[in-house]
Amino acid sequence: MASWGNCDFSEFRAMADRFRAAADTRASEQFTREVLQELGNMLLRSTKRRTPVDTGHLQRNWFISSVRQRGDMFEIEIYNNTEYAPWVENGHRIVRNGETVGWREGIFMLRLSVLEIERLAPEVIGKRSDKFLKQLMEGSK
Repeated sequence: MASWGNCDFSEFRAMADRFRAAADTRASEQFTREVLQELGNMLLRSTKRRTPVDTGHLQRNWFISSVRQRGDMFEIEIYNNTEYAPWVENGHRIVRNGETVGWREGIFMLRLSVLEIERLAPEVIGKRSDKFLKQLMEGSK
C-alpha cells in the first residue's frame, strides 16, 4: 500500500474554530457595534463642523447615544437638545410685528452630514470587515 505522507490539519481546525466563534452572535454583535460607533462619531464630527457658531451653544449640544440593539437591528441616535436647533437645521419664517416678511433657509448641518456618511460608509465598513476577517484568519484579537 502506497503512503502519501502525513498531513497536519491542526491549523485548519483552529481557523475553522475561529470562524465558528466569529459566527457566534457575540463576536458579530461586537463588530457591528464598533462599526456603528465609528460611523456615529464621524457623523457627530461632521455635524458639529457644519453647525454655525454664534455663542457656540448649538454646536456644543450635539450628542450621540450609545449603540442599542432592538431585536436584530442596531441603532445609534444623534441629537441636539437646543430648543432652536430644528429652525437652524430646516429654516424658519421671519416674522416682524406679527407679519411674515421672509424665510430664512436652513443650514442642513445634520442632513448634509448624514448624506456624507452614507457615501463614506461602504469604505469604512469594508476596511473594518477586512480587519475583522484578517483577525479571524490569524487568530489574533
